[in-house]
Amino acid sequence: MPQSSSARSRTVSVILAAMVLLATLVSQVTAQDGSKILRVHQLTYPETIDPQKSSFSSEVAFLVANYEGLTRPDSDLRTSPAAAERWESNADGSVWTFTLREGLTYSDGSPLTADRFRFAVERTCNPNTAGDYQYVLFDIAGCAEFAGLYASAAATPVSPDDAAAFETARAALGVRALDDRTLEITLNGPAPYFPAIAGLWVFFPAKQELVEAGGDAWWTDPANHVGNGPFQVTGMEEEQLVTFEANERYWAGQPALDGIEYVYVPDGSVALEAYRAGDLDIVNPDPSQYPVIESDPVLSQELVRYPGTNSFMYTFNLQMEPFTDLKVREAFAYGFDRQTFCDVIVNGDCVPVLSWVPPGVPGAIETDAYAFDPERARQALAESSYGGPENLPEITYSFDSTIPDERARAEWIASSYREVLGIEITLEPVDIQTLIARWSDPENYPQLSNLGWIQDYPDPQNWLSLIWSCEGIFAVPAGYCNEEFDALVAQGDRELDPEIRLPFYEQASEILLADLPAVFAYSQANVFLIKPEVTGYDTSPLDIEFPGQFTSLMTIDVER
Repeated sequence: MPQSSSARSRTVSVILAAMVLLATLVSQVTAQDGSKILRVHQLTYPETIDPQKSSFSSEVAFLVANYEGLTRPDSDLRTSPAAAERWESNADGSVWTFTLREGLTYSDGSPLTADRFRFAVERTCNPNTAGDYQYVLFDIAGCAEFAGLYASAAATPVSPDDAAAFETARAALGVRALDDRTLEITLNGPAPYFPAIAGLWVFFPAKQELVEAGGDAWWTDPANHVGNGPFQVTGMEEEQLVTFEANERYWAGQPALDGIEYVYVPDGSVALEAYRAGDLDIVNPDPSQYPVIESDPVLSQELVRYPGTNSFMYTFNLQMEPFTDLKVREAFAYGFDRQTFCDVIVNGDCVPVLSWVPPGVPGAIETDAYAFDPERARQALAESSYGGPENLPEITYSFDSTIPDERARAEWIASSYREVLGIEITLEPVDIQTLIARWSDPENYPQLSNLGWIQDYPDPQNWLSLIWSCEGIFAVPAGYCNEEFDALVAQGDRELDPEIRLPFYEQASEILLADLPAVFAYSQANVFLIKPEVTGYDTSPLDIEFPGQFTSLMTIDVER
């Protein structure tokens, strides 16, 4: 899922402090009645909480508590049974059949059938939904065609008023509920990774009747989020608080917790003080706070740091000069001091990387290409079509304006390139919602910005095919396309034998590195403050918002 590296803290104000106090007062009341309520710090209130439209980590944190897909990752990141008790494919992996557990229900006791999951797939592919993650289901027969029904780029685009064409495309979608417990999904070809995709939020079975009755804003009413996950949302106070209670009808039994509260505190200093006061159990601190935390005899013992499966880059608009020139991109890659950035600028919050797929993830490659080398950076710029810094057009670096520490990091980047390459970079502060919209818009894509990816499921297809193929989520708006890369990942995507398929992805990673659509820079660590009273959680590299959010919602506990 996409992620901005700057999603760490937000601007503090008297109004914000009052809002946080209100939220923590609510937390104190629930904690004092003896209930086991886990109070989790969240940085950013979701822009949408629609399973078929969501994509960012703050949105997914809500959804994975309230809903569940057919599969899920276990603590070893293996795809495991969830709503489906088993699945199987035909001989070539192009048709998958999922068998649901017997007696599944929603949190309100109504039956949860295979047709509910069929509707989730159909709604994701529906051109009227147009969610950020439609593309993840384009392996399903007819999904891409259904999603692109109205697109001007389609071979024969149709009018949104053409009901017959809509019904024809919908009927051609390769998903069928064979009976109440059996879902059959037909793909365009072999896809050995597909069971992992069936655990993503696009498969979460939001109730059709509630979605349709509520209109575009259906998700803003907690009463419409009748889910099938281990918890059930009970309240939503925008920008402040979301509350969940344990779902007593969850197939695996009731979680150890009675409930969870997501307390939205955008400013790191306010969140840290709330944690010190005992009003929050888990906090996501800003890197600028690490030295203070590490020097504190109490807080240092409650700091938990572990690797994450993510990768961050300084991405170029490849359709805008000067980044149409590979030599300029090489100059920027050689000119970025990753080690100093991680060790000094963000206080050890990241680990330098030199390629896109992070170490330890299938498809990663070992390389020393484009390691920090000021002399080679200057040489590459001299060899470019611009001949040196004096002939470059204006270069603008867009960064999240709502985070105080992000400006200092942007200024360091600008000063570093000034020192190494002799260029001036214009800094453009942009609020995060606008920046998110621009990252999806080829017409308004930032010239230079910081963007990252957090693994959705442990397969190189999630890192390469979905992201950097010519139709990929990052490739399209940035203007990247390499047909040789596409051919390699397509071979990897189809191959069922893991030992045969992996080299295709490794070769594709080499091509991506040579093309340099971005400065591949670092992997961010998962860093949390966790009260000693919190127990029963795994520290999974999949975590983003809090430890165990994907793998241990049933076992995480709090004793006061």
